[in-house]
Amino acid sequence: MSQTQTQASPQKLFANYAPPAGVYDEAVVGVGQPRPEWKAAIAHIESMGEADLRKRWQQAQSHIQRDGITFNPHDKDGLVSRPWTLDAIPMVLSDVEWTALTERLSQRARVLEALLADLFGEQVLLKEKILPPSLLFGHPGWYPAYQNLYNADQRYLTYCVTDLARAPDGVWWATGDRTRSPFGLGYLLENRVITSRMLSNVFRQLPVQRLAGFYATLKDQLRQLAPRFKDNPRIVMWTKGPQSKSYFEDSYLARYLGYTLAEGDDLAVRDNRVQLLTLGGLLPVEVLLRRLDDDDCDSVELNPNSTSGISSMLDVVRMGRVAVANAMGSRLAESPVFLPFLPAIAKRLLGEELQMPSVATWWCAEAKARSYVIDNLPRMQIRAAFRMTDDPPIVGHSLSEKQRQDVIAKINANPQHYVGQETVARSTTPVLTDDGVAPWYVGLRTYVVARKDGYQALPGGLARVSADSDSLNFTMTAGERSQDVWVLSDKEVDTTSLLEPSTTQVEPRRSGAELPSRVADNFFWLGRHAERAEQTARLLQTLFDSLESEDTNGPENTPLLRVLASQRQIDPVLADPSGDVAFSDVMQALPEAMLDGKRSMSLRSSVNNAVRTTRRVRDRISIDMWRAVDRLNSEFLHASRGEIRFVDESELLENTLASLSSFAGLVDEGMTRTLGWRFLDLGRRIERSWQTASMLKSFFGDHRSDDAETLEALLTVTGSLMTYRSRYLSTFQIPVVLDLLITDTSNPRSIIYQLNRINEHLEAMPGNDTRALPTTEQKLGMSMANSVRLADVYEISQMDRANSRTALKKLLKRLDEQLPKLSDALSGRFLIHAGLPRHFGSSEESYGRHIQ
Repeated sequence: MSQTQTQASPQKLFANYAPPAGVYDEAVVGVGQPRPEWKAAIAHIESMGEADLRKRWQQAQSHIQRDGITFNPHDKDGLVSRPWTLDAIPMVLSDVEWTALTERLSQRARVLEALLADLFGEQVLLKEKILPPSLLFGHPGWYPAYQNLYNADQRYLTYCVTDLARAPDGVWWATGDRTRSPFGLGYLLENRVITSRMLSNVFRQLPVQRLAGFYATLKDQLRQLAPRFKDNPRIVMWTKGPQSKSYFEDSYLARYLGYTLAEGDDLAVRDNRVQLLTLGGLLPVEVLLRRLDDDDCDSVELNPNSTSGISSMLDVVRMGRVAVANAMGSRLAESPVFLPFLPAIAKRLLGEELQMPSVATWWCAEAKARSYVIDNLPRMQIRAAFRMTDDPPIVGHSLSEKQRQDVIAKINANPQHYVGQETVARSTTPVLTDDGVAPWYVGLRTYVVARKDGYQALPGGLARVSADSDSLNFTMTAGERSQDVWVLSDKEVDTTSLLEPSTTQVEPRRSGAELPSRVADNFFWLGRHAERAEQTARLLQTLFDSLESEDTNGPENTPLLRVLASQRQIDPVLADPSGDVAFSDVMQALPEAMLDGKRSMSLRSSVNNAVRTTRRVRDRISIDMWRAVDRLNSEFLHASRGEIRFVDESELLENTLASLSSFAGLVDEGMTRTLGWRFLDLGRRIERSWQTASMLKSFFGDHRSDDAETLEALLTVTGSLMTYRSRYLSTFQIPVVLDLLITDTSNPRSIIYQLNRINEHLEAMPGNDTRALPTTEQKLGMSMANSVRLADVYEISQMDRANSRTALKKLLKRLDEQLPKLSDALSGRFLIHAGLPRHFGSSEESYGRHIQ
């Protein structure tokens, strides 16, 4: 963009806005004539000036990046994800138009719910031949277990979605419905938060309807679903976990709505009720807000291969002892195969004409419809009749002659599996591009939530925009950007808050043991991996500093390399001082020790594992903690392997330590002293004890290592050099070094300090206050602490006739044996619900578990 364009008059921002011919534009009529509902918005946006608008937009994108608001699923390593993209300009709708649209959307939801009730119940539509039996019984998403699964008063659709496209004549058409666990409620909320900040003056000047009332209704409806304790039932958001593309939204919504986020491993059926598995025992769940596919919900009756489901879940539903929103099996109603039949379904089940028309759809199982689809293929999109995946449609006009014949052959071979859908010429809406404001095609996702008298529409929605209309026809989650949707009100704006006033006095309380075992397990390993990354970074930084010095072959290099070799980060040959090791060999090995994520115990591996584990507890940590870890991840994603460059690698290590120190500070000063914090800190303390003991073994076990350079390097790696110098200046002696690193209770880096903290945490574990005798883990903790307290630093620093520090090795061996036992004891007692125990020294924190 030229300097002249940048400094143009603010009034010129929309001056060249020209929608393509033959489409409806949301903002203007003809060329440059704003629609009534857009006039004020355009005027306010233009008054900002293009430069200010772009600056605010860039700040918004930075906010999205910084807070880790991501859209697509992570890569297989769980590290890379695409930031959510939000445009600077909202989509604006009038109150009059929205009121009419709301009525049609609400009726459509009632039709879909009535359809599900009939399919799961009396099946009048099949008996009266309004629907062919093959449509239901040939549907891959239909299970006989759904038949008569629910009570007559069951709410099948607590909330649902209808995707809309506006035709050139201004009429809205439904292009599809989502009835399982619709995507977008978290993202559109974040869109509103960011856009209202980005365009704060514009937002305040316009009567934009608020969104909180919709979420308040959703919470109320979920409470009403509860089979008991309707005033305050336990409601759990049931997620597939970090491998799900919706996990960010699941975490975001769980926190916003105030619900526990639980995975399949956190839930079980006990005593004919769904129970949440926590450190303090089993807690009954009344309502599940599910985010799983239907067939993943029960691993017995539906999908035996499901890793997210709950065994015997359907039995509890049949008994009416748990409510599930949306009802299991509700995904059936979102299949395109039902669209041609919806008018007849509405007439038969509700006695009403369908108010919100669907885009013209033909089921190819019917011969006449199939012939029409094939004859008009260039005007069609060919979709799967039974929607089970998000496979993109086949766009007829883009096919070559050979491709066209192949598609026709596929349709004729299995006509019941396909529908033909007419392509809609979508409307356009203003989007801020590099060349100014331009018209892009738009799709609108709308949401309704159930209430006693029908359904309530969210005043707005999720708009997806793209320069290519076809991409929006694939799925509503396609498109290049999203937009906030502003519905202007003709009345006073409702300022409902999700923070509802309580009618009863709430007693102050402290957090108890309601922490799911899986979450405790993730916190524990987050502490382990973060501490391991910090120790490795300190070690590498000290080694790099030594290699950068004038004497590249200093005595401290050998023990530092021994530590790396003991952790299998480098070949042990490189740490053998008696061998013929070239400086270049060390230089070649260090990048892998640092940056190869596939290498066990590498710095990159520890960082990757810390990032993955943080994602799993995102709903339970502060945004500042998340940002610290995300910065760390970004640093390593941009780092490249290859010939080592001291400046680049040293800078990366400095930034790594800064992020990890920030994270540790936030843990110490920002986390409430709940069980989550205790398990995180337990992980840190156990890992630091183990790392320090391993380091001392590599430095002193069978080696003299009494030169000043080596002792100084050890103190640097362990973060204790400043304390040592303040006490002993430049006099380096092994006994006082061992005192500082092993037995000094005032040094937060010493082993005894870690063991004391570990024992404090063990004392506070659930159930320990009522025990007369110490638990296994308490015995291990006290045993290790007593061994360290009784150690004489002068005795353990002495070398015997075999040039070995036998007493020190014995102490370190005891720690090396008992720390893993402590970890196993903790897992066996508190974390067993989270899966099989992981190997104590494992560098992998993947979805599998590692058994020692």
